Amino acid sequence: MSVSIHSLHIYPIKSCQGINLEQAELVATGFRYDRHWMLVDSSGQFLTQREYPQLARISTRLSDQALIVESEHQQQLEVPLQADDSVRREVQVWRDQCNAAVVSQAASRWFSDYLDLDCALVYLPESEQRRADPEYARSGQIVGFADGYPLLVLSRASIDLLNSKLEQKVDINRFRANIVVDGCEAHAEDDWSGISVNGIDIDLAKPCSRCAIPSFDQSSAERHPTILKTLAGYRRREGKVFFGQNGLHSTNGKSHVGANNRSSICIDYFRFF
Repeated sequence: MSVSIHSLHIYPIKSCQGINLEQAELVATGFRYDRHWMLVDSSGQFLTQREYPQLARISTRLSDQALIVESEHQQQLEVPLQADDSVRREVQVWRDQCNAAVVSQAASRWFSDYLDLDCALVYLPESEQRRADPEYARSGQIVGFADGYPLLVLSRASIDLLNSKLEQKVDINRFRANIVVDGCEAHAEDDWSGISVNGIDIDLAKPCSRCAIPSFDQSSAERHPTILKTLAGYRRREGKVFFGQNGLHSTNGKSHVGANNRSSICIDYFRFF
């Protein structure tokens, strides 16, 4: 099977717009800067598009020194990539409690004004480690502010199949994958136990169950409920809708877009467990 990387993606602020990359560096928590930042309310509870779909209208891009954040009707915000981590607060991500660092009062004010809600922008310092889903992860496998896994793998053919069933086609960015692969049949990733990219082994630990976020257009925040309803018609089991595979890795390195020796994916039917 000849499978290649179609595209690479990171989502620097949890639930805000992502960035398409030609090359991504894989670090312990996943692709560098993926879900590195997160918004929390006054109680420290994490915020997502599930409750605040307007987060989908916040765009992000990287410069050499900063994450550039933009939205309508607000001035551009620059978030330094290397920030002071002296101001800490306890935050909640699902069942996990973390000692996160507050970026700055100015950054928190920017998002508070946007959401009309008292909130703060935080990030996970290197000194704070959050374990990936303990049901599947080995000791030492960690994650940033992603829900439970450092990587999400999805095939382009899976999106094409979904679009063939929809009146209005949707973009793959709704599913917030990190690695999109090409050259396989729709949902072939369901049957892979792992992939190897540039010599980096990625274990595909479990199918990804989907929440309401794919229903939101990632530019307008407009909701299209037919998407999950359509998926449920052929991707539902055990009361959940599954789309894509959650990935875990044990080594770091770089991945590239394109069909060449460096970026080709060798499908190895291996397991770490």
